[in-house]
Amino acid sequence: MDLASEVLKTEGVFVSRRDPSYKVIESYYVQRPFAKVSIVSTTEGPQYFVEEYGLEPDEKITLDLLMKILMDEIRPPVKSEDIKDLKGYTYREIERIIDKYKSKLNLVGARRYKILYYIERNLLGYGPIDPLMRDPNIEDISCNGVNIPIYVWHRKYESIPTNIIFTDEDYLNEFVMKLVHMSGKHISVAFPIVDAMLPEKHRLAATFGREVSVKGPTFTVRKFREKPFSITELIKSNVLNPVMSAYLWILIEHLKTLMIAGGTGAGKTTMLNAISLFIKPGMKIVTVEETPELNLPHSNWVQLTTRETYLVGQKRSGTSIELYDLVKLSLRYRPDYIIVGEVRGSEAFVLFQAMATGHGGLSTIHAETLDYAIKRLTSKPMNIPPTYMKLMNVFLHVSRIVTRVEKGVVKVNRRVTVIQEVDDYNKYITIAKWLPASDTFEVDLSKSIHLKDIADKRGVDIEDIIEEIYRRTTVLSWMIYKDILDPWDVSRIIFNYYTDPVSVYEKARSDLEEAEVEAPPPVKAEAAVVIEETGETRELGESTRELFEKTREIGK
Repeated sequence: MDLASEVLKTEGVFVSRRDPSYKVIESYYVQRPFAKVSIVSTTEGPQYFVEEYGLEPDEKITLDLLMKILMDEIRPPVKSEDIKDLKGYTYREIERIIDKYKSKLNLVGARRYKILYYIERNLLGYGPIDPLMRDPNIEDISCNGVNIPIYVWHRKYESIPTNIIFTDEDYLNEFVMKLVHMSGKHISVAFPIVDAMLPEKHRLAATFGREVSVKGPTFTVRKFREKPFSITELIKSNVLNPVMSAYLWILIEHLKTLMIAGGTGAGKTTMLNAISLFIKPGMKIVTVEETPELNLPHSNWVQLTTRETYLVGQKRSGTSIELYDLVKLSLRYRPDYIIVGEVRGSEAFVLFQAMATGHGGLSTIHAETLDYAIKRLTSKPMNIPPTYMKLMNVFLHVSRIVTRVEKGVVKVNRRVTVIQEVDDYNKYITIAKWLPASDTFEVDLSKSIHLKDIADKRGVDIEDIIEEIYRRTTVLSWMIYKDILDPWDVSRIIFNYYTDPVSVYEKARSDLEEAEVEAPPPVKAEAAVVIEETGETRELGESTRELFEKTREIGK
């Protein structure tokens, strides 16, 4: 059987066949052997083609009949373990019913598995967009209305159209309702807008009918990455370099505050999650988000999310919980670090107040430049007084950069374009910047006022802190050499470094020297890990070491 041998037409959905004249740029399976994706070059640019095994007419009849039987005969779960694993239970029920009717419906061989694929896709999955949901290269899926191709945001090719089109408005309304119900929420003519989270933590935004969307029902799914990007993945992709990463590591260890600025799709949340892995194990972390996107290996972590509640005739009801409420609440948890997914309103003022009392703070802000980020923070609705601006110690700007063009396809990458420390309002010190001509970074740690502050609190010279940064640079370079990219593996090594920096550093330096891999020059490893506590420093006590030993196992 050929994939996509015919144009696939189902009620309300049209999936076009790939033109043989189109040049295939890339092709891969998302569910072997039933669903394949091809990125092709067309006169209008790259296009994303989904190719699934088509159903013969008799197979389509069998599928429709079997779906009706399933609706009648699937028994509701009774056991608690089945209720907890509802998807697994439903799949087992499907297998049971297929076995029951396999003789009558000729459900044997390849025919059985092909029909089972479509049952799973339509009943347990996401129907016509299921292959898109299975593709790990897809970040966003957008339906902009009826008779408009679905668009996807591909990690390599960015925004490109697919060959999937919803052609019937009623069908699309039903599909949107299904997505919303999967999220545990409600959508209707009375409440035509929904912002929700799908079971796999994918973010869903949807509209119903033509109440607010002129071209019919719409939806956008922003996919959740089960394993976030690690700092070593970002270094390997040249988003930043090891020295910049080690600099951020030392700042975060000492509860410095940092804000990541950037435009849409620049990778702000990705960067935020990656550097959050530098937080010491055992530290109390509270994250505040509208939709939970951060994913940390720390056990001492409180994850807070907003809640929206609608009442007829009211824009916001008394039972709605916003970022402002949660940031205020987070202070009651006595956190070491408060992480706010994105600041946009009055919650920013509370965050700055928290930083003024000694809490570490990490956040992102939507801004194309650092100057614009400052202007947003000091204007309504955030209203941060200019005198408070230095409470945000460091600003990091990340951008989407067009670095090269290959075979007519624009290659877009992310780069940390600048890291600046805030000395005072409108007074910034550039620590690192991206050099476009060479696609490299220029770093000058000697100008850092916050490294000087850390050195003063530890009773050492700034040169000693810079040496420590180079030791950590060696460890990060070693992880990249060893291809340690999994975020949980990276976090274990970071946790190990906090426990036994000498052993980790010496192992990294020895391996790099043996392999003749370029790394910072050897420096003497420090035997003691120093923790800042109420303005004083101390070596790790035995109880703290025991805690670190336990947290080393997190993420396995």
